Amino acid sequence: MRVFSSGRFGGSFRKRDGFVTYLRRQNLLLDWIERELGSARVVWRSQELGAWNAVRLSCRRCGPHRVLRFQTPQGPVESRLSTIRITRQGVRITLAGESRFPQDFLDLVGQAASPQDTPRGDLLSICLSWIKDRIPGARVQCAERRSDLAHTLSGSFLRVLVRDAVRHYLLLGATEQNEEQIPRMLTQALIWFRLLRAKRGLVGSPVIVLIVPADNSAVLYHRARCLDPALAPVEIWEYLLDGSCWRFLPAPLPPVPEEHRDFRWPVLGPFRWSRAFADVMELAPSEIRRYPRFHDHDSVRLRGLEFARVEGIDRSRVTFGVGPVRTELTAANFDTLRRLVEEILYYRRADTPDTHHPFFRLQSERWLESLILEDVPRLFPELAGDAVYSQIPVYLGSAEGRVDILGVDHTGTLVVMELKVAEDPEMPMQSLDYWGRVIRHNLLGDFQKRGYFSEAGLNRRWPKIYLISPVFSFHDTTEKVISFVDRHIDIWKVAINDDWRCGVRILERTQVSRVSPG
Repeated sequence: MRVFSSGRFGGSFRKRDGFVTYLRRQNLLLDWIERELGSARVVWRSQELGAWNAVRLSCRRCGPHRVLRFQTPQGPVESRLSTIRITRQGVRITLAGESRFPQDFLDLVGQAASPQDTPRGDLLSICLSWIKDRIPGARVQCAERRSDLAHTLSGSFLRVLVRDAVRHYLLLGATEQNEEQIPRMLTQALIWFRLLRAKRGLVGSPVIVLIVPADNSAVLYHRARCLDPALAPVEIWEYLLDGSCWRFLPAPLPPVPEEHRDFRWPVLGPFRWSRAFADVMELAPSEIRRYPRFHDHDSVRLRGLEFARVEGIDRSRVTFGVGPVRTELTAANFDTLRRLVEEILYYRRADTPDTHHPFFRLQSERWLESLILEDVPRLFPELAGDAVYSQIPVYLGSAEGRVDILGVDHTGTLVVMELKVAEDPEMPMQSLDYWGRVIRHNLLGDFQKRGYFSEAGLNRRWPKIYLISPVFSFHDTTEKVISFVDRHIDIWKVAINDDWRCGVRILERTQVSRVSPG
């Protein structure tokens, strides 16, 4: 029985080496700003403070942090520097603010080209620069960026295969243009690793190298720690322009999230009721469900589809609509809401007259989630039925993710459930990402502080992972990716019936965490 401590996912996040790298990167970016954006306009809390050079900004070290001091019309301001991020407009400096401003920003708007705004054709030169710096004398065997749908290889990243006298290196490079795709790099690397090993064989102990723009490595670093380093050693490097040369730094440790600075937990009961919300519930009392989201609103759903929100401190304000456009509920438009509920109930059912209707197709995973939540004791008798929650927020720094379903078994071990209704090669790594965040929140006692699992008595064991999908909807790379994962992580594939809208049935449970990588 494996018990986790403050090791890989706990106290090690503040080791000295990680902070040294973190501070070096900040120094390089501050130097670049001074050199290239000295005349850039500085904006703080919607106020334009003037040019960067005129703000009289100074920086001093305070323990493991940098503290910035700058002039505003209200007087000097001192705040701890959190991150420096290159944007298309210039630079955004994130500060650890006051209680009223849990995150503060200094925005620099200038004309200088961003060092990370790299043309697609320059990505190869960046990778070649890394090779020259880190493994001089190595030979590039191939470099390509085309997609290979037959083998689930994306065209979003440059793939470079390199060999020196000892081993192969598998390099994947990304630019800021595909920033949203960067978390997918690790899955792509593992799939490519398997393919190369099967096709041509790899020399020595191959190393996976991921090369990304500065400040884009946190999720990759976090996910890579879930792998077995003996099976898939991974190096992650950040790059930025230093004068006329590319500078490479090892990825720093992911930031530790701080409540009220990086995130706030949703309120968990008792629910606040109002007459307006009671009127909404009466439209379909056996079907409508309410989910706590944030301090300012709760989500109201029909078979997983959000159609309304209750807002305000006393939850007296209701807005409704499917999608981003919402209308405030009044007596005059209540019949419009009634018709919306009736239309959702008509189309969002197993025997729908139109399988292409948006109300049938939208948020299918939330629909599956709602069916599982209604039937936990039958589907998962090993879980404590009164301590199962959906869409729980988990954080990596200020980056938010949401666990589809988070439960606890009768021994006090947490269970992370990841749901997919269609094939997705990211399913294993996404679940591992949330798994690691759940561990950290559990170590800090965040769940029980906010009323979750109050009667469960959570233990300190690593959580289990359930990958839940229709039996023919697991991607064929799922077990290949899992074969590289730390063997002590308990992962299960839970195959359900394809016609799950008629009622969920578990067809097979398979423990896949100890599959041989062969």
